Amino acid sequence: MLILLGLGVLVWVVDPNAFKGRIEAAVQEATGREFTLAGDIELKFFPWLALRTGAGEFGNPPGFPREPMASWQHARLGVRVVPLMRGELEVDRIMLEGADVRLTRRADGKGNWEGIGGEAQDQPDAKNRHVTVDGVDLRDSRLSFVDETAARRVEISALNLTTGAIDPGRPFTGTTIAGVAHMQGFAPGGVPFRLAVPEAALTEDYSKLDVPDFSASLGAMEAQGAVRGSFGGAVRLEGSIDTNTFDARALLASLGVAAPRTTDPATLTRIDLASAWKFDAGAISIDPLALQLDDTHFTGNFHRAAGDDPVGEFTLRGDRLDIARYVPVTDPKSPPFVLPTAELRALKFRGVLELAQATYDDVEMKGVTLRLLLDEQGLRSQSPPKTAAVK
Repeated sequence: MLILLGLGVLVWVVDPNAFKGRIEAAVQEATGREFTLAGDIELKFFPWLALRTGAGEFGNPPGFPREPMASWQHARLGVRVVPLMRGELEVDRIMLEGADVRLTRRADGKGNWEGIGGEAQDQPDAKNRHVTVDGVDLRDSRLSFVDETAARRVEISALNLTTGAIDPGRPFTGTTIAGVAHMQGFAPGGVPFRLAVPEAALTEDYSKLDVPDFSASLGAMEAQGAVRGSFGGAVRLEGSIDTNTFDARALLASLGVAAPRTTDPATLTRIDLASAWKFDAGAISIDPLALQLDDTHFTGNFHRAAGDDPVGEFTLRGDRLDIARYVPVTDPKSPPFVLPTAELRALKFRGVLELAQATYDDVEMKGVTLRLLLDEQGLRSQSPPKTAAVK
Protein backbone atom coordinates (compact mmCIF):
# COMPACT_ATOMS: atom_id res chain seq x y z
CA MET A 1 0.00 0.00 0.00
CA LEU A 2 2.84 2.38 0.84
CA ILE A 3 4.41 1.65 -2.55
CA LEU A 4 1.17 2.50 -4.34
CA LEU A 5 0.85 5.69 -2.32
CA GLY A 6 4.46 6.60 -3.14
CA LEU A 7 3.84 6.09 -6.86
CA GLY A 8 0.75 8.26 -6.66
CA VAL A 9 2.65 11.10 -4.96
CA LEU A 10 5.47 10.76 -7.51
CA VAL A 11 3.06 11.13 -10.43
CA TRP A 12 1.31 14.04 -8.70
CA VAL A 13 4.33 16.18 -7.87
CA VAL A 14 6.92 15.28 -10.52
CA ASP A 15 6.90 16.82 -13.99
CA PRO A 16 7.87 13.97 -16.38
CA ASN A 17 9.07 16.52 -18.96
CA ALA A 18 12.00 17.26 -16.66
CA PHE A 19 13.30 13.77 -17.47
CA LYS A 20 12.83 14.09 -21.24
CA GLY A 21 16.54 14.59 -21.87
CA ARG A 22 17.44 11.55 -19.78
CA ILE A 23 14.87 9.40 -21.59
CA GLU A 24 16.21 10.49 -24.98
CA ALA A 25 19.80 9.81 -23.91
CA ALA A 26 18.93 6.38 -22.46
CA VAL A 27 17.19 5.27 -25.67
CA GLN A 28 20.06 6.56 -27.79
CA GLU A 29 22.59 4.71 -25.64
CA ALA A 30 20.61 1.46 -25.79
CA THR A 31 19.95 1.54 -29.55
CA GLY A 32 22.68 3.72 -31.04
CA ARG A 33 19.97 5.79 -32.74
CA GLU A 34 18.90 9.39 -32.26
CA PHE A 35 15.68 9.62 -30.27
CA THR A 36 13.71 12.84 -29.90
CA LEU A 37 10.52 13.67 -28.02
CA ALA A 38 9.34 16.99 -29.40
CA GLY A 39 5.98 17.00 -27.65
CA ASP A 40 5.13 17.04 -23.95
CA ILE A 41 5.06 13.91 -21.81
CA GLU A 42 2.00 13.22 -19.67
CA LEU A 43 1.95 10.67 -16.83
CA LYS A 44 -1.24 9.17 -15.39
CA PHE A 45 -1.67 6.88 -12.40
CA PHE A 46 -4.02 4.11 -11.22
CA PRO A 47 -5.32 1.72 -12.24
CA TRP A 48 -3.00 2.29 -15.22
CA LEU A 49 0.46 3.80 -15.02
CA ALA A 50 0.11 5.49 -18.40
CA LEU A 51 2.62 7.46 -20.45
CA ARG A 52 1.44 9.77 -23.23
CA THR A 53 3.72 11.69 -25.54
CA GLY A 54 3.36 14.13 -28.38
CA ALA A 55 5.47 14.06 -31.52
CA GLY A 56 8.67 12.03 -31.57
CA GLU A 57 11.34 10.61 -33.86
CA PHE A 58 13.57 7.55 -33.94
CA GLY A 59 16.61 7.91 -36.18
CA ASN A 60 18.35 5.81 -38.81
CA PRO A 61 21.73 4.16 -38.19
CA PRO A 62 24.91 5.52 -39.84
CA GLY A 63 25.08 4.83 -43.56
CA PHE A 64 21.36 5.38 -44.14
CA PRO A 65 19.41 8.53 -45.05
CA ARG A 66 19.40 11.22 -42.37
CA GLU A 67 15.61 11.21 -42.23
CA PRO A 68 14.22 9.34 -39.19
CA MET A 69 13.41 5.67 -39.48
CA ALA A 70 10.16 6.34 -37.61
CA SER A 71 8.22 9.36 -36.45
CA TRP A 72 4.81 9.87 -34.87
CA GLN A 73 2.42 12.58 -33.76
CA HIS A 74 0.94 11.00 -30.64
CA ALA A 75 1.69 7.85 -28.63
CA ARG A 76 0.26 6.22 -25.51
CA LEU A 77 1.41 3.23 -23.46
CA GLY A 78 0.19 2.09 -20.05
CA VAL A 79 0.63 -0.80 -17.61
CA ARG A 80 -1.73 -1.91 -14.83
CA VAL A 81 -0.21 -1.11 -11.43
CA VAL A 82 -1.38 -3.96 -9.16
CA PRO A 83 -0.33 -6.87 -11.46
CA LEU A 84 3.00 -5.10 -11.93
CA MET A 85 3.59 -5.43 -8.19
CA ARG A 86 3.19 -9.23 -8.60
CA GLY A 87 5.69 -9.40 -11.45
CA GLU A 88 2.99 -9.63 -14.14
CA LEU A 89 2.88 -7.18 -17.02
CA GLU A 90 -0.59 -6.16 -18.19
CA VAL A 91 -0.23 -3.53 -20.89
CA ASP A 92 -3.05 -1.16 -21.78
CA ARG A 93 -3.93 -0.51 -25.42
CA ILE A 94 -0.86 0.69 -27.28
CA MET A 95 -1.89 3.66 -29.41
CA LEU A 96 0.20 5.31 -32.09
CA GLU A 97 -1.23 8.09 -34.25
CA GLY A 98 0.29 9.71 -37.32
CA ALA A 99 3.20 7.27 -37.49
CA ASP A 100 5.57 7.30 -40.46
CA VAL A 101 7.81 4.24 -40.64
CA ARG A 102 10.51 4.14 -43.35
CA LEU A 103 12.20 0.78 -43.89
CA THR A 104 15.24 0.64 -46.18
CA ARG A 105 17.37 -2.23 -47.45
CA ARG A 106 20.64 -0.99 -48.94
CA ALA A 107 22.28 -2.44 -52.04
CA ASP A 108 24.57 -4.49 -49.76
CA GLY A 109 21.50 -6.17 -48.21
CA LYS A 110 21.66 -4.45 -44.81
CA GLY A 111 18.37 -3.11 -43.43
CA ASN A 112 17.89 -0.07 -41.22
CA TRP A 113 15.79 -2.14 -38.80
CA GLU A 114 18.71 -4.42 -37.93
CA GLY A 115 20.46 -4.14 -34.57
CA ILE A 116 17.91 -1.91 -32.87
CA GLY A 117 17.96 -3.87 -29.63
CA GLY A 118 21.73 -4.27 -29.53
CA GLU A 119 23.16 -7.58 -28.35
CA ALA A 120 20.56 -9.76 -26.69
CA GLN A 121 21.10 -10.36 -23.00
CA ASP A 122 20.05 -13.50 -21.18
CA GLN A 123 17.07 -12.84 -18.96
CA PRO A 124 15.99 -16.13 -17.30
CA ASP A 125 13.00 -14.52 -15.62
CA ALA A 126 11.63 -13.12 -18.89
CA LYS A 127 10.40 -16.54 -20.05
CA ASN A 128 8.34 -16.98 -16.89
CA ARG A 129 6.84 -13.50 -16.92
CA HIS A 130 3.24 -13.35 -18.09
CA VAL A 131 2.74 -10.44 -20.48
CA THR A 132 -0.60 -9.37 -21.93
CA VAL A 133 -1.57 -6.41 -24.10
CA ASP A 134 -5.10 -5.04 -24.15
CA GLY A 135 -4.72 -4.29 -27.86
CA VAL A 136 -2.97 -2.18 -30.47
CA ASP A 137 -4.26 0.86 -32.34
CA LEU A 138 -2.30 2.34 -35.25
CA ARG A 139 -4.10 5.27 -36.83
CA ASP A 140 -3.60 7.48 -39.89
CA SER A 141 -0.11 6.20 -40.49
CA ARG A 142 2.26 5.39 -43.34
CA LEU A 143 4.69 2.54 -44.00
CA SER A 144 7.26 2.60 -46.79
CA PHE A 145 9.84 0.04 -47.85
CA VAL A 146 12.70 0.83 -50.24
CA ASP A 147 14.67 -2.18 -51.48
CA GLU A 148 17.81 -0.96 -53.24
CA THR A 149 18.80 -4.55 -54.11
CA ALA A 150 15.84 -4.72 -56.51
CA ALA A 151 15.21 -1.00 -57.19
CA ARG A 152 11.75 -1.39 -55.69
CA ARG A 153 9.61 0.85 -53.51
CA VAL A 154 6.41 -0.14 -51.73
CA GLU A 155 4.31 2.28 -49.74
CA ILE A 156 1.16 1.89 -47.68
CA SER A 157 -0.66 5.12 -46.91
CA ALA A 158 -3.76 5.74 -44.77
CA LEU A 159 -2.63 2.75 -42.70
CA ASN A 160 -4.87 1.71 -39.81
CA LEU A 161 -4.37 -1.36 -37.62
CA THR A 162 -6.56 -2.53 -34.74
CA THR A 163 -6.25 -5.68 -32.64
CA GLY A 164 -8.08 -7.16 -29.73
CA ALA A 165 -6.36 -8.42 -26.58
CA ILE A 166 -2.99 -10.13 -27.07
CA ASP A 167 -2.38 -12.91 -24.55
CA PRO A 168 0.16 -15.73 -25.12
CA GLY A 169 -1.59 -19.07 -25.54
CA ARG A 170 -4.93 -17.50 -26.46
CA PRO A 171 -6.32 -16.66 -29.93
CA PHE A 172 -5.84 -13.19 -31.35
CA THR A 173 -9.18 -11.41 -31.71
CA GLY A 174 -10.61 -8.50 -33.63
CA THR A 175 -7.64 -7.83 -35.92
CA THR A 176 -8.20 -5.43 -38.83
CA ILE A 177 -5.63 -3.83 -41.11
CA ALA A 178 -6.49 -1.42 -43.92
CA GLY A 179 -4.68 1.04 -46.13
CA VAL A 180 -3.82 2.04 -49.67
CA ALA A 181 -0.94 0.24 -51.44
CA HIS A 182 1.36 2.09 -53.83
CA MET A 183 3.89 0.50 -56.19
CA GLN A 184 5.38 1.31 -59.58
CA GLY A 185 2.71 0.66 -62.19
CA PHE A 186 -0.20 0.84 -59.76
CA ALA A 187 -3.01 3.33 -60.32
CA PRO A 188 -1.91 6.89 -59.37
CA GLY A 189 -4.16 6.90 -56.33
CA GLY A 190 -2.98 3.46 -55.18
CA VAL A 191 -5.01 0.33 -54.52
CA PRO A 192 -7.07 0.18 -51.32
CA PHE A 193 -6.98 -3.05 -49.31
CA ARG A 194 -8.45 -4.41 -46.09
CA LEU A 195 -8.02 -7.60 -44.06
CA ALA A 196 -10.25 -8.47 -41.11
CA VAL A 197 -9.66 -11.54 -38.92
CA PRO A 198 -12.19 -12.00 -36.08
CA GLU A 199 -10.09 -14.75 -34.48
CA ALA A 200 -6.71 -16.36 -35.18
CA ALA A 201 -5.14 -19.09 -33.05
CA LEU A 202 -1.36 -19.50 -33.25
CA THR A 203 0.49 -21.91 -30.96
CA GLU A 204 3.28 -20.48 -28.79
CA ASP A 205 5.93 -22.27 -30.86
CA TYR A 206 4.40 -20.83 -34.08
CA SER A 207 3.94 -24.35 -35.45
CA LYS A 208 0.17 -24.32 -35.99
CA LEU A 209 -2.29 -21.71 -37.28
CA ASP A 210 -6.08 -21.70 -37.29
CA VAL A 211 -8.11 -18.84 -38.80
CA PRO A 212 -11.75 -20.01 -38.88
CA ASP A 213 -12.91 -16.96 -40.82
CA PHE A 214 -11.43 -13.92 -42.54
CA SER A 215 -12.56 -11.26 -44.98
CA ALA A 216 -10.33 -9.34 -47.36
CA SER A 217 -10.59 -6.84 -50.17
CA LEU A 218 -8.23 -5.56 -52.85
CA GLY A 219 -9.64 -2.81 -55.00
CA ALA A 220 -13.14 -3.91 -56.00
CA MET A 221 -12.46 -7.59 -55.27
CA GLU A 222 -13.80 -8.87 -51.97
CA ALA A 223 -13.24 -12.32 -50.49
CA GLN A 224 -13.95 -14.37 -47.42
CA GLY A 225 -12.55 -17.69 -46.33
CA ALA A 226 -10.55 -19.67 -43.78
CA VAL A 227 -6.95 -20.87 -43.28
CA ARG A 228 -5.50 -23.60 -41.08
CA GLY A 229 -2.35 -25.67 -41.03
CA SER A 230 1.13 -26.21 -39.66
CA PHE A 231 4.62 -24.76 -40.13
CA GLY A 232 6.70 -27.75 -39.03
CA GLY A 233 9.45 -29.25 -41.17
CA ALA A 234 7.22 -28.72 -44.22
CA VAL A 235 4.53 -26.06 -44.57
CA ARG A 236 1.06 -27.57 -44.81
CA LEU A 237 -1.91 -25.23 -45.16
CA GLU A 238 -5.48 -25.57 -46.32
CA GLY A 239 -8.52 -23.37 -46.52
CA SER A 240 -11.30 -21.91 -48.60
CA ILE A 241 -12.00 -18.69 -50.48
CA ASP A 242 -15.15 -17.19 -51.94
CA THR A 243 -15.12 -13.88 -53.81
CA ASN A 244 -17.74 -11.40 -54.87
CA THR A 245 -18.46 -10.79 -58.55
CA PHE A 246 -15.76 -8.29 -59.56
CA ASP A 247 -14.39 -6.58 -62.65
CA ALA A 248 -11.07 -8.29 -63.45
CA ARG A 249 -10.17 -5.66 -66.06
CA ALA A 250 -10.51 -2.83 -63.56
CA LEU A 251 -8.57 -4.76 -60.91
CA LEU A 252 -5.71 -5.56 -63.32
CA ALA A 253 -5.60 -1.94 -64.49
CA SER A 254 -5.30 -0.68 -60.91
CA LEU A 255 -2.38 -3.10 -60.39
CA GLY A 256 -0.64 -1.90 -63.54
CA VAL A 257 -1.35 -5.04 -65.57
CA ALA A 258 -2.82 -4.74 -69.07
CA ALA A 259 -5.73 -7.10 -69.64
CA PRO A 260 -6.02 -8.89 -73.01
CA ARG A 261 -7.77 -6.85 -75.71
CA THR A 262 -10.72 -8.90 -76.85
CA THR A 263 -13.38 -8.38 -79.51
CA ASP A 264 -15.93 -7.67 -76.81
CA PRO A 265 -14.49 -5.19 -74.27
CA ALA A 266 -17.18 -6.26 -71.79
CA THR A 267 -15.49 -9.64 -71.27
CA LEU A 268 -13.58 -10.33 -68.05
CA THR A 269 -15.78 -7.84 -66.19
CA ARG A 270 -17.81 -10.34 -64.15
CA ILE A 271 -15.60 -12.83 -62.34
CA ASP A 272 -16.59 -14.91 -59.33
CA LEU A 273 -14.47 -17.61 -57.67
CA ALA A 274 -15.21 -20.15 -54.95
CA SER A 275 -12.86 -22.97 -54.02
CA ALA A 276 -11.22 -25.11 -51.39
CA TRP A 277 -7.43 -25.33 -51.54
CA LYS A 278 -4.44 -27.11 -50.03
CA PHE A 279 -0.70 -26.43 -49.96
CA ASP A 280 1.27 -29.48 -48.85
CA ALA A 281 5.09 -29.15 -48.85
CA GLY A 282 5.07 -27.50 -52.29
CA ALA A 283 2.16 -29.41 -53.80
CA ILE A 284 -0.96 -27.37 -54.62
CA SER A 285 -4.53 -28.59 -54.90
CA ILE A 286 -7.66 -26.56 -55.72
CA ASP A 287 -10.63 -28.88 -55.46
CA PRO A 288 -13.49 -28.20 -55.88
CA LEU A 289 -13.30 -25.08 -58.03
CA ALA A 290 -16.27 -22.98 -59.12
CA LEU A 291 -15.63 -20.10 -61.51
CA GLN A 292 -17.95 -17.62 -63.17
CA LEU A 293 -16.48 -16.04 -66.31
CA ASP A 294 -18.94 -13.38 -67.45
CA ASP A 295 -21.96 -15.47 -68.62
CA THR A 296 -20.23 -18.84 -68.34
CA HIS A 297 -20.16 -21.06 -65.24
CA PHE A 298 -17.28 -23.49 -64.79
CA THR A 299 -16.62 -26.26 -62.27
CA GLY A 300 -13.49 -28.34 -61.97
CA ASN A 301 -10.20 -28.75 -60.14
CA PHE A 302 -6.47 -28.04 -60.33
CA HIS A 303 -3.53 -30.06 -59.00
CA ARG A 304 0.20 -29.47 -59.11
CA ALA A 305 2.76 -31.78 -57.53
CA ALA A 306 5.82 -30.60 -55.63
CA GLY A 307 9.25 -30.65 -57.24
CA ASP A 308 11.70 -28.56 -59.24
CA ASP A 309 9.71 -28.47 -62.49
CA PRO A 310 6.09 -29.32 -61.72
CA VAL A 311 3.29 -29.26 -64.27
CA GLY A 312 -0.20 -28.33 -63.12
CA GLU A 313 -3.13 -30.43 -64.30
CA PHE A 314 -6.66 -29.05 -64.52
CA THR A 315 -10.16 -30.00 -65.57
CA LEU A 316 -12.80 -27.36 -66.31
CA ARG A 317 -16.39 -28.00 -67.38
CA GLY A 318 -18.47 -25.08 -68.60
CA ASP A 319 -22.10 -24.67 -69.59
CA ARG A 320 -22.09 -22.19 -72.49
CA LEU A 321 -19.41 -19.96 -74.02
CA ASP A 322 -19.52 -17.43 -76.84
CA ILE A 323 -15.99 -17.86 -78.19
CA ALA A 324 -16.16 -14.87 -80.57
CA ARG A 325 -16.32 -12.46 -77.62
CA TYR A 326 -12.87 -13.56 -76.44
CA VAL A 327 -11.03 -13.47 -79.78
CA PRO A 328 -8.05 -11.04 -79.54
CA VAL A 329 -8.48 -7.77 -81.40
CA THR A 330 -6.36 -7.53 -84.53
CA ASP A 331 -4.93 -4.03 -84.67
CA PRO A 332 -1.80 -3.57 -86.82
CA LYS A 333 -1.00 -0.32 -84.98
CA SER A 334 -0.69 -1.99 -81.59
CA PRO A 335 1.55 -4.90 -80.58
CA PRO A 336 -0.26 -8.21 -80.13
CA PHE A 337 -0.93 -9.56 -76.67
CA VAL A 338 1.81 -12.04 -75.77
CA LEU A 339 1.35 -14.38 -72.85
CA PRO A 340 4.33 -13.88 -70.49
CA THR A 341 5.35 -17.54 -70.43
CA ALA A 342 8.77 -16.78 -68.93
CA GLU A 343 7.14 -15.25 -65.85
CA LEU A 344 4.51 -18.00 -65.74
CA ARG A 345 6.96 -20.87 -66.07
CA ALA A 346 6.23 -21.93 -62.50
CA LEU A 347 2.54 -22.12 -63.47
CA LYS A 348 2.86 -24.14 -66.67
CA PHE A 349 0.02 -26.59 -67.00
CA ARG A 350 -1.98 -28.97 -69.16
CA GLY A 351 -5.59 -29.90 -68.91
CA VAL A 352 -9.01 -30.42 -70.38
CA LEU A 353 -11.64 -27.78 -71.09
CA GLU A 354 -15.12 -29.15 -71.72
CA LEU A 355 -18.06 -27.04 -72.89
CA ALA A 356 -21.61 -28.28 -73.00
CA GLN A 357 -22.34 -25.67 -75.67
CA ALA A 358 -20.15 -23.18 -77.55
CA THR A 359 -20.91 -20.66 -80.27
CA TYR A 360 -18.67 -18.87 -82.75
CA ASP A 361 -20.51 -16.37 -84.92
CA ASP A 362 -23.28 -18.45 -86.55
CA VAL A 363 -21.73 -21.80 -85.67
CA GLU A 364 -23.16 -23.61 -82.65
CA MET A 365 -21.31 -26.59 -81.18
CA LYS A 366 -22.25 -29.04 -78.46
CA GLY A 367 -20.01 -31.28 -76.41
CA VAL A 368 -16.76 -29.41 -77.16
CA THR A 369 -13.53 -30.77 -75.64
CA LEU A 370 -10.21 -28.88 -75.77
CA ARG A 371 -6.91 -30.27 -74.49
CA LEU A 372 -4.68 -27.30 -73.64
CA LEU A 373 -0.99 -27.00 -72.85
CA LEU A 374 1.01 -24.04 -71.51
CA ASP A 375 4.81 -24.28 -71.57
CA GLU A 376 7.83 -22.38 -72.94
CA GLN A 377 6.26 -22.40 -76.41
CA GLY A 378 3.10 -20.65 -75.23
CA LEU A 379 -0.55 -21.65 -74.88
CA ARG A 380 -1.83 -24.10 -77.48
CA SER A 381 -4.20 -26.97 -78.06
CA GLN A 382 -2.67 -30.44 -77.97
CA SER A 383 -5.22 -31.82 -80.43
CA PRO A 384 -8.07 -30.47 -82.58
CA PRO A 385 -11.22 -29.71 -80.61
CA LYS A 386 -13.72 -32.53 -80.42
CA THR A 387 -17.42 -31.77 -80.81
CA ALA A 388 -20.41 -34.01 -80.49
CA ALA A 389 -22.60 -31.92 -82.75
CA VAL A 390 -22.34 -28.83 -84.95
CA LYS A 391 -25.21 -26.71 -86.20
